[in-house]
Amino acid sequence: MNDYLWANPVGRIRFIEKTLLTRSDLMRVLEAPTLESAQSALRDSYYGPYVSKLDNSNDFEPALEAAMKGIYEGILEIAPEPIIIDAYRARYDFHNLKVILKAEVLDVAPDESAFSQLGNFDLVALDNLIAQARKEDDATLRAKKKKRLQTDDPREKSLYAIGLEIEEVYRDIRNVSLTRSLSPFEVDSHIDKSYYSWIGKLYRRHGYYFLIEFIQREIDILNMKMLMRSYRLKISPDDFAKAVLEGGTIKSDLLVSAFAQGPKGVYAVYQGSELEKLAGRGLSFVEKNEPLTRWEKDCDDAISEIVKEAGKVALGPEPVFGYVFGREIETKNLRIIFSGKQSSVPESRIRERLRESYA
Repeated sequence: MNDYLWANPVGRIRFIEKTLLTRSDLMRVLEAPTLESAQSALRDSYYGPYVSKLDNSNDFEPALEAAMKGIYEGILEIAPEPIIIDAYRARYDFHNLKVILKAEVLDVAPDESAFSQLGNFDLVALDNLIAQARKEDDATLRAKKKKRLQTDDPREKSLYAIGLEIEEVYRDIRNVSLTRSLSPFEVDSHIDKSYYSWIGKLYRRHGYYFLIEFIQREIDILNMKMLMRSYRLKISPDDFAKAVLEGGTIKSDLLVSAFAQGPKGVYAVYQGSELEKLAGRGLSFVEKNEPLTRWEKDCDDAISEIVKEAGKVALGPEPVFGYVFGREIETKNLRIIFSGKQSSVPESRIRERLRESYA
């Protein structure tokens, strides 16, 4: 841990974060009568140059991805420890790995529209990593992970480390698939577990308290979401056990045991914790057989509260991480608004789905 490395980037972020959209900025976009006017309401914001280039207002997704990609590229130019940001961004790389591996286990071509453009590696580079993983045996990969990369460039080291993780996860799943058939669900679960195990260890190794807390809380809430969805979809305890993530503040074995006991057992696990009210509300939605959309918004807002606290840190990567996270929330909210207007969803229904702004 070296907080002072981040002194200059934090100073720059304190100025840049003033350009984040406030709640009132977002309401202006929401209250615009059409999709076109909603995009026009962003003309003086960071997103203005991206949405103003649209020939068709309905094709907003690439513009939002390009805007977010610009954020990552800009931040990584000033980050003294790029692995902190790259590791968070790597969730998109692992998502793309899911798309590729699920296509492989189903013996079909990957769905091109399912790929994200926000990862550390473009699809050509990702294909090269996978091709490398196919050629190497497990011993070679282990040796590569132990070998020190001969460079002083921290970004090169960061990408090399992430690339090795991607290769290892790919090989693990390929090895299992040689002995038995894997379902897309199992592929998703294995990759999610691998990603959160890796990033949790990485943040603990760097020692930044709030980033460790963020990952733990995100795992807690992802497990809670998975638990509620599993009840709704009548997933078996065995399948739930395959998907639950490790590394949260609430142990995975306790969650698996509680899930098998039913809602009362689940509530007992969360009772007395900071997540008690959130869990109780989720169980209420499940028992009434109501959609979980509003509850899942509350889950996302609970994660945002952790990041907001982290953003108050005077020195360290937390304010820089918080800014990136804030932009992620913004693009999610803009996507919700644009999609809602595209589908003529009433403004009130769009409003209740919006996540709490970071600004």
